[in-house]
Amino acid sequence: MRKTLSVALLCAALQTAGAVADPSAAPSATALPEIYHSYSSPLCSALRTRIAPSLAMISQNDVTIAKSDPLFKRYIQDTTGGDTDKASRDMGVVRLSNLVRPLVDNILATQKLLEDPTIFPNNPKTDDEKRLADLKAKTFEALAAQQAALDIINGFVQTQELAGMQHDGFGYIGAITGTGLTAQASVPNPGNIGGPTPDPFGRPSAFDDTALNAGLTPNPYEYNLPNVPGLALGYNPIGRLYEGVQWTQSEGAKSEAKLAKAVIDNANLCGAQTPSASPKP
Repeated sequence: MRKTLSVALLCAALQTAGAVADPSAAPSATALPEIYHSYSSPLCSALRTRIAPSLAMISQNDVTIAKSDPLFKRYIQDTTGGDTDKASRDMGVVRLSNLVRPLVDNILATQKLLEDPTIFPNNPKTDDEKRLADLKAKTFEALAAQQAALDIINGFVQTQELAGMQHDGFGYIGAITGTGLTAQASVPNPGNIGGPTPDPFGRPSAFDDTALNAGLTPNPYEYNLPNVPGLALGYNPIGRLYEGVQWTQSEGAKSEAKLAKAVIDNANLCGAQTPSASPKP
């Protein structure tokens, strides 16, 4: 079974990166008491404002991708039933398509959080900046596995939807032309039959390279899908896709484990800072 990040553990660690109470602050007869004295650094701030939200969205993606496993398995079972299971297969495609948009939204949002040069400088120099660069790299590595899973799921959905579009209405061509034979019908090529129908409102498709990469640097850890085990070999084509998604989940679990350790180690550094004594008049 797919293992996701322990969000509770990471959130508990990240809480230590916040403000630290100053026990030396006490009420005085001549001065207002200082409630707390906080310590902050670029690293601790980025853990709260960039890394923590990224972890939450990566964890959500894990849950979403895991939902594809039973849907692919059910679709494979339904392919043995011929036309009798067509309705179930169609419903499976719809349910898989519902997984695409949440994955796209979270992946884009995570990339944007990590692409802020004011938080993650391109040329890290200080210790904090180097630690942030390492966290950014590990987060992108975990994200790459989820992008590969998205590619597989969305590629299957678009292929099935396009196949349905190409066959819808073919049975009526003979009646329209009066020949009774669809093979003899002369139908002009609309020009875009080889691709998906454009959105009438001008919105990009759920998975579009242009939409995903617009204004963002491509993920340096992006997977080469032809090299994903299971996609090149296998008896059932849908089974190969299912095995490909499982492989991305396995690889993602390894990357997320390294990311979780790095996050906790850095959060402990922030929590270990000793608050300085508050100044007194």
